Amino acid sequence: MLKLEWSDVETLAARLADQLEAAHGPFGPDAVLVGVARGGLIPAALVAHRLGVRKVAALGLMSYAEGPDGAQGALVEYGRAPETAAIVIDDIIDTGRTLEAVRARYPGAVVGALVDKTQGRSGVISARQTPPGLWVAFPWETS
Repeated sequence: MLKLEWSDVETLAARLADQLEAAHGPFGPDAVLVGVARGGLIPAALVAHRLGVRKVAALGLMSYAEGPDGAQGALVEYGRAPETAAIVIDDIIDTGRTLEAVRARYPGAVVGALVDKTQGRSGVISARQTPPGLWVAFPWETS
């Protein structure tokens, strides 16, 4: 297991913001940054501050499934996400299910994550790559 501390998250968010800016240039004053709820909200705020992006919103995605399907149930959007986004941030790219929904919702957006477990196959900008089988624990998660 990889247990990230708050200082790790701050470092990864700064690295991610720098990579986003290096790859896509500075983002303008009308850029909208969307954080994927729940885990992507804290990284989104940190990245937005680093990039100077003031328009920040949330995209709520939740898997509704009972029993053995667990997180493999239907992925449902909730809340009032903006219609467009220049940047979408999540905490982790794991199976890619959330990423598929994000790309369908915001096809032109740059997608970034603190951690990518797909060994780069996701195509997102990430601050850290980890092996697919490694469990990653973030400091906001409770046991």
